[in-house]
Amino acid sequence: MKKSIQKMFVPATFVVAVLCGCATPAHYIDPDGNETVVSLNAVDIQDFTTAADALVGQMLMRDAFAGVKKPRIALSLIKNDTTQNFDVSLLTDKVQQRILESGKATVSMSMSIDRKRDVVRQEMAGMGATETILPDLTLIGKIAEVQARASSTKQVSYVFSMQLADAKTGDLVWMGEKTVTKQGEKNAVGW
Repeated sequence: MKKSIQKMFVPATFVVAVLCGCATPAHYIDPDGNETVVSLNAVDIQDFTTAADALVGQMLMRDAFAGVKKPRIALSLIKNDTTQNFDVSLLTDKVQQRILESGKATVSMSMSIDRKRDVVRQEMAGMGATETILPDLTLIGKIAEVQARASSTKQVSYVFSMQLADAKTGDLVWMGEKTVTKQGEKNAVGW
């Protein structure tokens, strides 16, 4: 009986030692590179980057950004309509950065707007401000999630959508969407 236990212990110890030795040590990677972890169950940092780049690129092609005057954009509600709990500013900060880097618009940090109510005008009226300092455009958005499964393969799509409206009239001047789809049986490294 003792020999039997020893025979099982030695191979088990060897397997544990090999598995521990094969683990990837922690190291820094480029967050925009192809070594990032691709998670089926979460929105990853590269998903925010992909969505911000695509959506802002589409948006800045609109006529509203073709003139000499840079429009002032107020970022509004970006709704997280997924099963994941994450900080939406991971997307909004990238959107603001891309807008500012373009040189085609400015971003108002002192105003907000809710699609259901004209909060900007209420806030400005409460401060005694005139309409001349209202933003020209307001940007709202949503992140939605769609899941599917076939056998052991899981697919998750995150749909990033944004709408740009004229702040004075409420008219929609642009809307865009970027879908990021991931598929696999388990999380992986690389994208």
